[in-house]
Amino acid sequence: MTTGEEADGGIHDAQSERSRKSVVIGLVADPDLPETIARRLADDLPDILSNRVSDQVRWQVELTADPFEAMAPDFDRLIDKARERVRRTNWNFAVCITDVPVRGDNGFVVADLSASDDVAMISLPALGGLGLRRRTQEIVVSIVDFLSSEISRPDGGSSPDRPRLPRGLRGTANSTRVIKPDSGDVTVEIVRKAHTGLPQLLAGMVRANRPWQLLLGLSTALAGSLAGVAFGLLYSSIWKLATALHPLRMTGLILVAIAALTTWIIAGHSLWERRALASGRRSSGTGLRNAGTVLTVTIGTVAFFLSLVLLAGAAAALIIPPDFLAKTLGTPVDWTDYLAVATMASVLGTVAGAVGSGLEDDQTVRRATYGYREQERWREVSRDGRSESGHPGETND
Repeated sequence: MTTGEEADGGIHDAQSERSRKSVVIGLVADPDLPETIARRLADDLPDILSNRVSDQVRWQVELTADPFEAMAPDFDRLIDKARERVRRTNWNFAVCITDVPVRGDNGFVVADLSASDDVAMISLPALGGLGLRRRTQEIVVSIVDFLSSEISRPDGGSSPDRPRLPRGLRGTANSTRVIKPDSGDVTVEIVRKAHTGLPQLLAGMVRANRPWQLLLGLSTALAGSLAGVAFGLLYSSIWKLATALHPLRMTGLILVAIAALTTWIIAGHSLWERRALASGRRSSGTGLRNAGTVLTVTIGTVAFFLSLVLLAGAAAALIIPPDFLAKTLGTPVDWTDYLAVATMASVLGTVAGAVGSGLEDDQTVRRATYGYREQERWREVSRDGRSESGHPGETND
């Protein structure tokens, strides 16, 4: 039974909730990985901001999935594109999330913050390839904490000056740093050092390219590979060759097969960018993008080869009796002989798959590269006639 004091307390809490000021955080995310990350964060952010930034306001998060970097073609810098995208919204703060890598004067940019406009831009590749959701959440919370410094803190206090960003944002082993540019309209820039941050950036670019989609899309190549595997498993001369090869020679054959399939995919589908695209003025350069493409395709190809080895190994164990294999080889056999046969069959299958990969639908393969996704976003914007106006959250002049 509810007492009068409990009822009064509930009414008081409801009135207090309604009387609290609303602060709207706008999340603008590029399609694909940024949108996926942003959607996972949107539901959790209000409670996290209330606990870690201020419980004196009612936090609201509005999510918009837009290729914002393609919607402001008159600007070179991503922070300017982000600012233009949200300039007429009714959001208190705006955080734009992109999968485009950005290289600035001080290193690889993790985030740019403009305190005068209450806008921030986050580049996911600079956050690395692992723990991306957690790292993105940390940096979004820290950015909002920085931009909303005039809001009362959970302890009832307030700070008239904008706080320094938390030390935890600097990453492990000082791999990132928070700087204040000497000039320009960027208040704070979070960067990774160009040399030490390159591995994390490349890992983040591969994560954004999602190489497993490339693997799943190579259906025609898989058909050709299985034919090559079957050939390798059914001819006894290949069994003898596989078990006679030195491990170093076998390793060399594996590397050649993987390199052949990787090269064939990149060349056959025009994945190598010879020059910067007209829409790529804000990118970090074709060299870095090509490096991300090569790594993505290589990882997909390695996974493709390992899958063939598993399939070939299971098939070899099923169709080749141990006594027949021993009689053919003239020596006792164990699991290592079956592994050698499966590996040789997979090498043949990978080479056959390189030919089959040229028959794949370009769209299936090229989706795992920055250049293709960038062109798709620009075509989408041009087709829909979208610009920096007429979006959710905008106010009417």
